[in-house]
Amino acid sequence: MNTLVILTLISTIISANTQEFRINFGNTADQTKEWVMISDDVMGGITRSKLEYTETSLVLSGDISLENYGGFSSVKTRFKSVDLSEYKGLKIRYRSANQRFAFTLEDSRNWTQPNFKGDLPPTKDNAWSESTIYFKDFKEYQIGEPTGEKLNPASLKNIVRLGIITTEKKEGPFSLEVDYVEFIK
Repeated sequence: MNTLVILTLISTIISANTQEFRINFGNTADQTKEWVMISDDVMGGITRSKLEYTETSLVLSGDISLENYGGFSSVKTRFKSVDLSEYKGLKIRYRSANQRFAFTLEDSRNWTQPNFKGDLPPTKDNAWSESTIYFKDFKEYQIGEPTGEKLNPASLKNIVRLGIITTEKKEGPFSLEVDYVEFIK
């Protein structure tokens, strides 16, 4: 085998092992069509939410209401298959105010089936923060209630939706701005 073939093979192996999966938010046609807002109004709640895009970020904001069984707001991708089995977690750059949030993974299109949440630490004074959440720390929830189970690594092969959701069920204003999400190996 000649040196050029060996170097090309090594370069391909290194590239495959370091390939990243990154979602850069911002006012692009791809992002504005891919992510949608889902709030408690799907169940009769009256939380007011708004999804906007800046040049470099996604902004979810509004006012949480607990009336009519309400209490949450979220932003999620449209349904599509995503294989995250090669990744161990994600890095997210964000800032938030007045609510706690979680990154969500769904492996079923049926909303009554369990989904998985990884908590995002609150940011201080609405300042930008970067956090890493490992999939081993994601917890299983069914219709908003913890089941006591953790994310089964086998589920990562068949993710159908990504998202971010408020988690406190606390009335009042909230905001979340996300710059990017990067899945890490």
